[in-house]
Amino acid sequence: MIIQWSSVCDVLLVVTILAQLCISPYTKVEESFTIQAIRDILKYGVADISRYDHLQFPGVVPRSFVGPLIIAGMSAPVVKILKMGIYVDQQLVVRGVIGLFNALGLIYLKRQAQKLFDGYLRERQYKKTDRDATQHSQQGHDANSNVGIFFAVFCVSQFHLMYYCSRPLPNFVIVLPLTNFALGLVLSGKRFGLAVSILAFASVVFRLELGALTSGLALCLWVYRMMKFRDIIESGLMGALFGATVSLYIDSHFWQNWTLPELDAFLFNVVEGESVNWGTMPFHAYLTRFLPMIFFPPTILLLNAIGYRKAPKELKIIAQAAYFHIFVLSLQPHKEWRFIIYTIPVITLVASCGASPDFKGKNRNFWLTLLITLSLVCSLVVSLIFLTISSLNYPGGVALKQFNNYVLENGIRDSTLHMDIPTCMTGATLFGELDETHNIRYDKTEGIDELKEVWSSFDYIITAVPQPQLSIVPSTASWELLHTTKAFSGAKVSEFRQILRSEFNEGYPLTRHILTRRSIRDFITVLQDIFTVETLYTYRRVQSA
Repeated sequence: MIIQWSSVCDVLLVVTILAQLCISPYTKVEESFTIQAIRDILKYGVADISRYDHLQFPGVVPRSFVGPLIIAGMSAPVVKILKMGIYVDQQLVVRGVIGLFNALGLIYLKRQAQKLFDGYLRERQYKKTDRDATQHSQQGHDANSNVGIFFAVFCVSQFHLMYYCSRPLPNFVIVLPLTNFALGLVLSGKRFGLAVSILAFASVVFRLELGALTSGLALCLWVYRMMKFRDIIESGLMGALFGATVSLYIDSHFWQNWTLPELDAFLFNVVEGESVNWGTMPFHAYLTRFLPMIFFPPTILLLNAIGYRKAPKELKIIAQAAYFHIFVLSLQPHKEWRFIIYTIPVITLVASCGASPDFKGKNRNFWLTLLITLSLVCSLVVSLIFLTISSLNYPGGVALKQFNNYVLENGIRDSTLHMDIPTCMTGATLFGELDETHNIRYDKTEGIDELKEVWSSFDYIITAVPQPQLSIVPSTASWELLHTTKAFSGAKVSEFRQILRSEFNEGYPLTRHILTRRSIRDFITVLQDIFTVETLYTYRRVQSA
């Protein structure tokens, strides 16, 4: 039965990640490099990169193409099989592949933890019984822990981990799955050197801040005498040198000059201190702000105090490495929650140990059980609220889809659409563009001077400016409004009060209307009116300048 429930939990992890992807299919500016790079690889191949997006919009520092190359390679067969005609569907496939990689990483970590705790339970049974060896063997075979089930349930109830597992942020593309695989190797009690090599490789190629977790793990393996110091150095150097070679070879080709992207990013952000331009926070921010935000309510953090004391040695090793990672990253003035995402599965696993009745004895605390149950319910409700709000934060992707539908419905060809910066930052990616058969040119010109030169060539625009003829490039051109796109803006208290006042004073008209029609569509529309505002506007030119 435990094995069956374990498999159900595996499926639950996959379904949760993919469901959140379908509810919120678009991306934001932080994910733009990865998603654009994957699209270019799928569309143009790797030999000729002259039309790649990053050559026109390179960003502040170069980023590695190794992750996008792997995801594109895994996505290409699915894309070809489905023979999709609209590229936005390809984006779902690509993000689905990213989500599956992360799901597999979590499942592997869960299963290795399950094996570790099953063995731990068998050892405890051997110590508590005086029966013969045959009986010991049979009891050991039947000993099963439910730590893996708690881990899966705790993961599913979290918003940030599940929601971002399918997103093309550099921290989640290949990096998090590799990290979970390496930590799973440690839990298995085997191939510690390979775990260090994998983390060192990922640090050099993908995210250099992962070096803190790598160093923490190496230190713990040495302190616990799981590896010799020389073996640790050799394993780390092998992974780092192999990663540097791979990154240097691949990324130099795509960037058209010799580069090691993570080294460039380290020099820019840390050595030159440019990361402070994106904001600074106090040393304690990860503990007092980000971890309570990720684990809300903070029951998982409280359960770490219980779980760590009960945890086997292998779990304590990766837990200490995770805590070390958070400490080191706290020394950096610029902080973001995604910099410590690699520690979240470990913290969740330690909490699962504290929540499991296998490690509390027969007199399990009733109040602790009640606290865990209520916390799970509360966390799920909060996750659903955050998911709903987050899905309303991509007006650029929605507006581009609206425009494409307008083009297809009206048979429009040979036209130019201009998308301004807010549009491109909130979901309008290359995957959202129609194929060449419609001959629609998608323009992303940014500077005012450049816009003045090409303004007359635009047939359509998607902009955050309500009156483009007056505010963007003043001219005598006339524009017809086609669509407006709303986005989340917070609750409008005055409008909410007005609706409540109308309900109480006029005999609940909205409630009766919903109950009569037996549909919640009107209720959802009302909520959208309360929590969203018009953000982007799609216009058609009706008169030339």
